[in-house]
Amino acid sequence: MLIDAVEWLGHSGFRILAGRASIYIDPYRAADGPPADAILITHGHYDHFSPQDVERLSGPDTTVVAPPAVAERLAGRVRSIAPGEVLELGRVDVRAVAAYNTSKRGPSGEPFHPRAAGWVGYELRVGGERLYHSGDTDVIPEMDQVAGVDVALLAVSGVYVMTPGEAAEAARRIQPRLAVPMHWGEHIGSRADAEAFADMAPVEVRIMDKAIG
Repeated sequence: MLIDAVEWLGHSGFRILAGRASIYIDPYRAADGPPADAILITHGHYDHFSPQDVERLSGPDTTVVAPPAVAERLAGRVRSIAPGEVLELGRVDVRAVAAYNTSKRGPSGEPFHPRAAGWVGYELRVGGERLYHSGDTDVIPEMDQVAGVDVALLAVSGVYVMTPGEAAEAARRIQPRLAVPMHWGEHIGSRADAEAFADMAPVEVRIMDKAIG
């Protein structure tokens, strides 16, 4: 099963083992692991785009995929991606899904994650199964595009992303086989948020332990 190939690196960071390939999503303060075949970045906030982690986990053949505003800050094998676009990374298909706030706003009234920024979540197709990483988002219509995925990684900490209740609504909308709460346990969000989501979600939930290496 695809979930058996998924490791949580803390916060919104994950490593997916696709055959012999290692794909990282938003590594931040991540433990060392196998060199990345690909690193996917959802947006430019420091707790998702960590140049130090990208450099440490990269090898000479690593491809980094990111929205344009992040891609232009990187060197090497970089692929820019916008919502709706699809890339083939070896045997893994990667599709960018829009990620943005509709209700989470800063003191100026602007969304923390504006739709116009072009930031993303990702849908991965791995060995006939599908995984969705929501990125930093509220419940949005674009989530309908990933309905029926095998694994949904959903942000649950509130403030900048979905609250546990909103993430449960996202799970109801997407109907994944399994949902995994993320965006908790570092400097925002707590295990209580993950547990609250698990209590409210209308699907099976797995609260993952952080990988230690």
